[in-house]
Amino acid sequence: MPSRMRLVGYRPDQPVGDPFTVTGFSGAGFPEQATLRELVTPAQPYLAGAGMVRGDQQRQHSYWLRYLRRRSGPTGPKRVCVDLLVRFTTFDYVVADIGPGPVSSRQHALAGFPCWGIADLSVSPHAVGTGRNPFNKFNEVGALVFGARLETGHGTVPAIRIGYRVHHEPTVVDGALLTPAHDEVGSFLVHSDGLLEVADQSLATRTHFLVTPVNAGVHDRPPVPLHAARSPGGTRPAWHATGLTATPTAPAGVRLTPYTDDTAVVTGFQGLDGPETLAVRDAAGEARTAMLDAVAPEPGALLLTFQAGSADPGPGRGGRVRLLLGLRFSVHRYLVAPAGVDRSGVGRPPEGGDVHVDAHYGDDPTTNREAWPVLWHRGRRHPGFRQVALLVAGADGGPGRGGPDPVRNSTGSRIRLALAPDWEPGDDDHAPELRIRWRASHSDDPSPVEGRLAFRVDEGGRPTLAPLDEESRRHFIVTG
Repeated sequence: MPSRMRLVGYRPDQPVGDPFTVTGFSGAGFPEQATLRELVTPAQPYLAGAGMVRGDQQRQHSYWLRYLRRRSGPTGPKRVCVDLLVRFTTFDYVVADIGPGPVSSRQHALAGFPCWGIADLSVSPHAVGTGRNPFNKFNEVGALVFGARLETGHGTVPAIRIGYRVHHEPTVVDGALLTPAHDEVGSFLVHSDGLLEVADQSLATRTHFLVTPVNAGVHDRPPVPLHAARSPGGTRPAWHATGLTATPTAPAGVRLTPYTDDTAVVTGFQGLDGPETLAVRDAAGEARTAMLDAVAPEPGALLLTFQAGSADPGPGRGGRVRLLLGLRFSVHRYLVAPAGVDRSGVGRPPEGGDVHVDAHYGDDPTTNREAWPVLWHRGRRHPGFRQVALLVAGADGGPGRGGPDPVRNSTGSRIRLALAPDWEPGDDDHAPELRIRWRASHSDDPSPVEGRLAFRVDEGGRPTLAPLDEESRRHFIVTG
């Protein structure tokens, strides 16, 4: 790869933890414009100089990364346990426009070439427990530091190598050496198809790091159609809404799904679809209808932990309860219909009048949505959600498989947790969002606890699950 292509946006984080510190980073990724020779090795000579720019497809990925070192072998007590999140976005590269006129043979040849890139790669510490230090179990002194670099040699496209180095000072108790000093280096590879893997099959890295997919990971690199080619800086038009409202209807397609074992009964749900249409308004007061685009879904997932114990006033007295849950969903964009197309009669003119249709759309404005603008709200693309499921992690092969046991209950009695969804229609100040009501009870405690969670989009445009009350903040921790 030519040396001019560099990792972009790399920002080391401040260290976290004391006395064992953890340092991550954020913002690493590929450039949004590159030549084919920088993205493919080897590139055919007559195509190598072709310009490639960032397209409109993207996928978000997240992995739960746990660093764990024990004393006296693999079954000994934990010395240091660090929980981290590795998050990044993959995006497609498309051919830059080469000017007006017929499509050239070069553009034909490149339109189907599946080039993808990586953006917004970050590694950040994440505390998955309350009331304890998640980094350091025995007050050891040391550091775990992550970095990133761009490199080739892993197939036909470049990858990003996440390197780490870890140092432990010796631990001496009453003059006796409890644990010796330790230094180690290793790395992971992030590929532009969403895969995070241990580099070079390192036994040390596999021994001390556990990688759990949260947002399911690997995807295909689909071919890019010719009409998606665009010039640098070009993009699909955006329609900026100042107000969003969903029709207040019951959640569509939801199925309550129980999970039962000897110690727990967890009733989750799956198959939930969000609103198909939204009533939207812009700053000028113009009202339109936004329609969910079912094409090109972006899969997503979050992990969340329900926990209770003897220190809590709620269920689980006399022991500890930890339930690991997986929230899965697909993210879709909304397209804003032209004037005259409303939610009550898509493609049909209203009674007593004609639909005002721009010449581009023809007689039926719903037949061709290629030029419909994408819905934006508060500076970011407003997403729609389909096939939302909240179940015990790994029960359906989803997030959490291969990670820690999803159910731990040392109370000796059965715990019950029920989760039920409701859509909030939204208004000028609040976008529509999914509210999840939960209720937990314990066979040894006659007083159940309950609360609410909100599934929404954060300021960075990422789907997130937020507690709405004190009980939810006490009992739920979200990873992702």
